Amino acid sequence: MRSRVLAVVLLLSLIVAAVPVAATDRVVVGRADLSLSVPDNRVAAGETVTLDVYVVNDATIVRGGPAEFVDRVTTARSAMLDIGTIRGLDVETDEIPFGVVPEGIHGPATIELTVPESVPPGTYQLPVELRYTYTSVVAYDRTDLDAEPEYEERTVTRRVTVPIVVEERVRFRVVEAATDAQIGGSGTMSVSVRNVGTASAREASVELVSANADLTFGGADSAASFVGEWAPGETKMATFPVTVADDAEIRDYTVTGRVSYTDTDGIAGTSNELRSSVRPIPEQAFSLSAVTSTLRVAHEGTVSGTVTNEGPLPVADAVVVFRPVSPNFDASETEFAVPDLAPGESAPFAFEVEVSSAADPGSRQLRFVVDYENEDGDNRTSDPLAARIEVAPERDPFTVDATASTVSAGGDGRLTMTVTNTEDETLSDISAKLFVDDPVSTSDDEAFVDELAPGESAEISFEVSAAGSAFPKDYPVSVDFEYDRADGTTEISDTFRLPVTVAERRGGGFPFGVLVGLGVAVLVGVIVAVRRT
Repeated sequence: MRSRVLAVVLLLSLIVAAVPVAATDRVVVGRADLSLSVPDNRVAAGETVTLDVYVVNDATIVRGGPAEFVDRVTTARSAMLDIGTIRGLDVETDEIPFGVVPEGIHGPATIELTVPESVPPGTYQLPVELRYTYTSVVAYDRTDLDAEPEYEERTVTRRVTVPIVVEERVRFRVVEAATDAQIGGSGTMSVSVRNVGTASAREASVELVSANADLTFGGADSAASFVGEWAPGETKMATFPVTVADDAEIRDYTVTGRVSYTDTDGIAGTSNELRSSVRPIPEQAFSLSAVTSTLRVAHEGTVSGTVTNEGPLPVADAVVVFRPVSPNFDASETEFAVPDLAPGESAPFAFEVEVSSAADPGSRQLRFVVDYENEDGDNRTSDPLAARIEVAPERDPFTVDATASTVSAGGDGRLTMTVTNTEDETLSDISAKLFVDDPVSTSDDEAFVDELAPGESAEISFEVSAAGSAFPKDYPVSVDFEYDRADGTTEISDTFRLPVTVAERRGGGFPFGVLVGLGVAVLVGVIVAVRRT
């Protein structure tokens, strides 16, 4: 190219020499000469990079003249770079328009390319076609400024290459990341990182950073793990302690990082960015099933059911804890130990619960939690577990029916009653106590039954008397029972009211009370008669 330009310049010189001096003063001769410069052409495998390209116009003036014409012959116009391809590299840029390029250095423009990880180190030549137009000669009339200059245009197409050096470098990529930490707990995060570069690293250390406060490295947003020597193609595993917040969501959490290392020349370096994600394990879950109760108002009953470990991990030393939400429910023991439970395994539980007399019967919701140890031996508490049960209305443990309760006025008789156990358990040491008021009296106010099984009945009786002055009618008496339940507790029943029927005195005649009344009347009459005499 330069030899052709010199020939043109020589030819122009001969032409200029052949014309008179006055004519030669009206010719400006020069050329624009474009070339490319890429100051930083070093890349590494596995990178997507942008190369800065500068266009250099090293213009030449053969014969000078007015400044405007000198600028004309030294300026390139319609400059365009057509970017070729390199086998093995992915060149993303097709062409770069530069337009007008005066003398000097211009740019940068950018060439984007991707270097696959499989590309070996070496120098690769990127072909570039450089096209531009410039004015080589300007002829003008110095005496006639209104005359239009004459231009000679030239178009240049030049094929050049840009060397791209793929260096030997370390480069890392995360191949796997996982954690055994659960929502609301702590655990370990393991990250497998491979040196996919072409150089070895020494004194390497993996540093990770969490982008979300729900996942931290022991409360910090970053952590580092030392792994030492690292050869090309080798995979290392780094471990980090992690903590997941109680209210964290079950999703993938992004972690980024880099590898700090020393290369084989002893120069410290930092790798490309590492990027991965990790998903925590769901929070330990439990469920309740088959929850039943024998609860009723003013009575102690049993709440029982089955607890199931829904996973995802096994638990040890599990305890079902009863947490009453109402003061009307009182459990003597609020914890029930169950065996170690693998995911999917179940165990029964039961609590003795006393319902106060202030409680209302009907459907009620009870609350439980499960305290347990995870695989790391840390104590954990589950979310609350709710169960709906029915509270039956208050019911006395006995029914009492009077079978014989008639006594004559002024006479004695027996009050006989049938007592039935209405509970679902055997009641024992049953002591009956009778309460009477005038005109009914008793000298035998206690009775005893050794025990009654559920639904079993017994007959008890008391000796009662009716005053001679009692009118024939029903008189109320009361009876209650002190008894022991199966668990050894002693209770007293409600009071039962029963009728005692007082009949007329046997043998007829006036009742004794009437006779007494007549006697008193006669006596009063005698006293009045004596006083009058």
